[in-house]
Amino acid sequence: MKILGIKQVTMDRQACFQFKASFSPCTILQMTRYDLDALAQQLAETVGKAPNFFLGSPVMIDLEKIKASGILNFAKIKQLLTEHGMIPVGVRGGSQEQHEAAGKDNLPVLAIGNTISKEEGKKQTETSSSYATKLITTPIRSGMHIYAKEGDLVVVASVSPGAELLADGHIHVYGPLRGRALAGVQGNKQARIFCRTLEAELVAIAGFYLTKEDMQSLPAGDAMQIYLDEDRVKIESI
Repeated sequence: MKILGIKQVTMDRQACFQFKASFSPCTILQMTRYDLDALAQQLAETVGKAPNFFLGSPVMIDLEKIKASGILNFAKIKQLLTEHGMIPVGVRGGSQEQHEAAGKDNLPVLAIGNTISKEEGKKQTETSSSYATKLITTPIRSGMHIYAKEGDLVVVASVSPGAELLADGHIHVYGPLRGRALAGVQGNKQARIFCRTLEAELVAIAGFYLTKEDMQSLPAGDAMQIYLDEDRVKIESI
């Protein structure tokens, strides 16, 4: 059994942010420390690996992990994001002082795309009375979006490039997975993705994601499971 751990930002220095895929119409920029120089450099490196994924993407700035950082230069953060083709739409989390500063730079406080705790995720997974499985038996073509609300998604057909699978719980794909697969989209970090053939453009667990560029070194032909371990996406052959 092979374990492959892949970081979103492969650098030997401490990252100051992480992007999180979201079921809301926004990408989440979760700030983990406040360092504008590092943010500028790491944004360039991260976006450079998948420029088309971020182009024109609305971005919400998550301040939850830097509550004690004082007032941020939101004008500069907005500038850095727009320089890479992204559209800053607001902030969430953080202190009242930060909210007021963000408002002065036309960034409203939003409350979308929130995640749930590990304990809540376990409770959600173990609640069978309201937890359903959605079964798809026909091919999922480009442009189609399939969502399993409050349950797992099982696909026993192929998934084409440009298609998107979403589930509050696990995702199982028994044909080639070539589109996007996002499990635990409401924040369930215990969710997993299982597939026989992994050729996806993007996979995500509770918002933490890997792009196709991140998965180039995976062994061909192996069935895979994808899960979170301490907020890092891991891929394991099964």
